[in-house]
Amino acid sequence: MHIKSLLAGCAALFAVAQPAQAQDWSSAGDEDSPAIYWDEWGVAHITAAGDEDAAYALGWAQARGRPDQLIELLVQGRGTAASLWGESYVENDILVITAGIPDSIPALMAALETEERARLEAFATGINAYFNAHPEALPAERRRGLPITPEDIVAHAQSGIYLSFVAPRELFRVQQLRSAAQAPGEPGDRGSNGWAVAPSRSESGNALLLMNPHLPWDGMFTWFESHVIADGNNRYGVGLLGHPQQTIMFNQNLGWTHTVNRLDNADMYAVELTPSGGYMFDGEERALEMHQHVLTIAQPDGSSIEQNIRIFRTVHGPVVAQDGNRVYALRIAGMGDTAYGNTFAQYAQMAEARTREEFEAALARLQNPMFNTIYADSNGEILFVSNGLHPVRGPGDADYWDGVIDGNTAETLWTDYHPYESLMRIANPASGFLQNANETGFTATLPVALDPADFPSDWIQPDMRTRPQHSIELLRDDTSITFDEIIAYAHDTRLTFADNVLDDLLRAARNDGRAEALRAVEVLGAWDRRTNAESRGAALFVQWANAFLDTGQFDYDRRWSFEAPEQFSAGISDVVEGAAVDALVATVQRADAAGIPLDLPWGMLARVPDGDGGTLPSDLAPGGLGAFRVGQFDFATGVMNTSVNGGTGWVAAIEFADTPRAQAILPYGNFEHRPAAVRSQYQLLSEGLLRDVNFTPEAVREAAVYGEVLERD
Repeated sequence: MHIKSLLAGCAALFAVAQPAQAQDWSSAGDEDSPAIYWDEWGVAHITAAGDEDAAYALGWAQARGRPDQLIELLVQGRGTAASLWGESYVENDILVITAGIPDSIPALMAALETEERARLEAFATGINAYFNAHPEALPAERRRGLPITPEDIVAHAQSGIYLSFVAPRELFRVQQLRSAAQAPGEPGDRGSNGWAVAPSRSESGNALLLMNPHLPWDGMFTWFESHVIADGNNRYGVGLLGHPQQTIMFNQNLGWTHTVNRLDNADMYAVELTPSGGYMFDGEERALEMHQHVLTIAQPDGSSIEQNIRIFRTVHGPVVAQDGNRVYALRIAGMGDTAYGNTFAQYAQMAEARTREEFEAALARLQNPMFNTIYADSNGEILFVSNGLHPVRGPGDADYWDGVIDGNTAETLWTDYHPYESLMRIANPASGFLQNANETGFTATLPVALDPADFPSDWIQPDMRTRPQHSIELLRDDTSITFDEIIAYAHDTRLTFADNVLDDLLRAARNDGRAEALRAVEVLGAWDRRTNAESRGAALFVQWANAFLDTGQFDYDRRWSFEAPEQFSAGISDVVEGAAVDALVATVQRADAAGIPLDLPWGMLARVPDGDGGTLPSDLAPGGLGAFRVGQFDFATGVMNTSVNGGTGWVAAIEFADTPRAQAILPYGNFEHRPAAVRSQYQLLSEGLLRDVNFTPEAVREAAVYGEVLERD
């Protein structure tokens, strides 16, 4: 691999911050060799003759940006990370092996389409080429994971999509079974906001799209931002680190974003063991499938030990827990199934689409097991689809299938999926808007366009949480939305749970009369019900809300109903008002004991990194309390002492004019260790700002601070 710098006299990456002048951008995408131009925000702008060269350059770019993290992620999909890096990787290896990922890879690779296989090979080759050219980029222990193969990329995608997105509730349930916990609990927030605005509701007459996934800011949830001009297509967006393409993106004609579905397509089955060690299924005894696996674990002194593990399977899937004479088997829709393994090929077809019809033809392949899709295009069309693999199940409603399922009968074993035509889908609604904030698709627009009676009873039924309420209210109340307004709405800091309950809480606290309650009333009564960094009262309210909701006693005075979808939940039930005030008093007492003022500005609590080892104030807040601008917090560390560890990450607003206009932010950026010429985006996050997206060749040329041509061997 030979690297030719496009900046004369540049001895190292980003050694000087000046425009890259050597490239003739008038022929962008037609060069013999792929090129990468990095702008001041660390975005990788790639030009290539075709998609294979683009995938090669993207592999190179990801390796340059996040070398250590990339190798760690890709190796973990093999199920052998502990053999390289020790005990801390054993749990992940056992999960990957138990789920059957390594065993499924040969068949999945054989089923790949030719073009998809070629892109994967190019991506892996680009990663390896970077580390061959820059061996210093990885510590010795990480280099043990090289070379990266196309199989590693497929395994990483299987692990990330199926274990981290499709089945987290069931895996959380496994943890609780093993620890004898009683309550099912929640595995954590994997949320997002997504909007599509039609020309009828847009001030400019152009369709608008808002992308805003909320994921943790590390590990396999890390986004990598890229821009590719190849084979006549210009596409911009993000994909998860270790993936060979963008999965949330826009091109010159259209764009889409994803949100996590309220989709139940993984089930835990309980199976009774027989005295002989088999299990009963549909009246007949069957033997548990079993194979032994030897797990090698590296030791600190350089030696290794071996651990024998036994993997059992029933007809439902792998056994993941045992309780006496009962075992629990996990079934995940599409996992390891060669009929649904061409996910990257489907995304490539989506990225190449020019119209809604072409886009839906790609989406209808159902090669992605989940994710709502919110779409807009330059023709003014908008679309919502609750995409994914919805099992065709036997009897039982959504509550039944949300629990542990009886695995002793064939009646509960699903093997097929509903076709694309039967999914929740809305195109070009009269309302002029589509949205999702992780509620079910029944309220993707108002007036509602879907009827639960038209869908299977095991599909999750309509509800309305506070963040979807916030999303709908912002769109419903503006009939002529500008590009600047959609950006402002993405940064709206109103807390809808406070709108719903604070009046009742203040009244009950005044009536209670305790000194702590009255002090809280003084602060909360003056609060603006927003989580701006300077807001005083937000910290007290959020701490009270989390403490009270954790008791399980809260109930609304008026609950939302699908029969009146625009009348949102309100008030605190009379039955629990006393408990609500008790929780408020206890929150004040804890703050007093810690010496924390009740009117602490929210930005003193909600801190985000500054990119240089310090922190900055922010207006991020918990999505569960109705914040549209979400931060994921750890409230278990103490009274009014939290850390933001995820949430609002990639945000992009796009207007589909003749040339798409876009602004975006990726707060943590593309680099583990940010070069001097690359600016931190955390200050933008702190201030609630986006940056201009460099989409045209002219814009990229002007913004580039470094360029490199990659000559493939």
